[in-house]
Amino acid sequence: MMAAIHMTRHEALLHLKQFVLPTATISADTRQVKVGDIFMAYAVGHGKALRDGRPYIARALELGAACVLYQERDDRSQSQAWEVDLDDERCIAIENLAEHAGWIAAEWYGKPSQTLKLVGVTGTNGKTSVTQWLAQTLSKRAAVIGTLGIGFVDQLHEVGYTTPDAPRLQTGLFQLKQQGADYVALEVSSHALDQGRVNGTHFDSAIFTNLSQDHLDYHGTMAAYGASKAKLFKEFNAKNIVINIEDSFGRSLFMDLVKQIGKIIWLYALQPTAFNHLEGLKDRFKSVYLQEYCFTENAYQCKIVIDGSVYPCSIPVLGEFNLANALAVIATLMTQGMSASEALRRIEHVSPVKGRMEIIKGVKADAPMMVVDYAHTPDALLNVLTTIQQLKVDDQQVITVVGCGGNRDADKRPLMAEVAVKYSNQVILTSDNPRFENPSTILDQMEEGISVSKKKFMLRIEDRAAAIQTACLLAKPNDIILIAGKGHETYQEINGIKHPFDDAQMIVDFFKTLEK
Repeated sequence: MMAAIHMTRHEALLHLKQFVLPTATISADTRQVKVGDIFMAYAVGHGKALRDGRPYIARALELGAACVLYQERDDRSQSQAWEVDLDDERCIAIENLAEHAGWIAAEWYGKPSQTLKLVGVTGTNGKTSVTQWLAQTLSKRAAVIGTLGIGFVDQLHEVGYTTPDAPRLQTGLFQLKQQGADYVALEVSSHALDQGRVNGTHFDSAIFTNLSQDHLDYHGTMAAYGASKAKLFKEFNAKNIVINIEDSFGRSLFMDLVKQIGKIIWLYALQPTAFNHLEGLKDRFKSVYLQEYCFTENAYQCKIVIDGSVYPCSIPVLGEFNLANALAVIATLMTQGMSASEALRRIEHVSPVKGRMEIIKGVKADAPMMVVDYAHTPDALLNVLTTIQQLKVDDQQVITVVGCGGNRDADKRPLMAEVAVKYSNQVILTSDNPRFENPSTILDQMEEGISVSKKKFMLRIEDRAAAIQTACLLAKPNDIILIAGKGHETYQEINGIKHPFDDAQMIVDFFKTLEK
């Protein structure tokens, strides 16, 4: 059995400072462990989302870890083999290490989030766009951590998760600080909040975008899902709070926070009617909303009301949901003491985010309009398709290629297909990231959302490459093709293996073959 050396988190931190070199890195992944490093081994999550690092303790010791902090066996342990023949003085047990990992790592690195200005963004949709635009607008040294990676906007390195595990997050914050970052915009997922990945982190600002169905395979109910999101606002004491008041959960979150905290909250919405019935609380919030707006060829021309004053602004985004995301950014810039005119000047120069309503260029001139988007929830897909419907003219046809990921919330599958067929002229159901599920089973479940009368507008092509190519062949030059679900991803995950696959590049390559 493993040596039963027990310490509190405070005792463990003192032990590390005494016996481990200060240059050591803390990691929960043995693939990142080097000689002299610190390895953390604990279990987080549940069911198919359970991740347990304890079976890798022996490997960390073999790699030369100076110390292993581990969580003793509990009901979630996937294996007891890691407890055998590991009588090593480098191993220290900490009760409930999953909750303390972030705090220990933050203390080890000198609390990097307290000297950086960290902006946390949570919500079902919009986290990536908001964080990317914040990194573009907050300062020249603003960085980002999220779905697209970690680093400065033009130098991102993939991390594989929306929010990294606790040690990797604190390591990343420390490294960004060393590289000269002053702001960091962080995507904060519901999984991260539930699993304690952001524990030990200090947030200057917290933003809520929206809540719609997703991740019920993990959280079980929308109430539990929402409660996880709310932790960012109720447990981390962010200096500034920004909330989408147009979202029903956002509104209830605001009402809860008004009772609990005394600070001014920034609220944003597309429509001024979202602020109806809040007159009695007008001294508790500041507002950002649109007085009027219309989309021209490349941008929304707007009149924006910021804290009671009206300003003209041109916002170069596509889709009302992205317009709402831009308002979240404007409100956050205001919390940083920026003038309204300066905040609007900066938002007018944001660049599109890869895989988010991305119009693919580089195909032949008479090709249809090609759009790639990460939409992988019913609400996100609805937003994208209603935007496309608003943009299309005359007899333009909309062809949508869509799938659903495996080993994720199965309840949303028929809903995704239902939305797709309602707002498209032709739908091709295909494979997304099937992971360890049978792609055919996923498509069967999606097809349940399509009525018999609508099935004549549906094709079923399991192979994603063939589905995209078929959409390109079916479309006339004037049509619009939406490839939904994977967005920026450059792989397709099948049975635990990530195969190279890029929706945007697939389109470009296909049209190149037609020209030969």
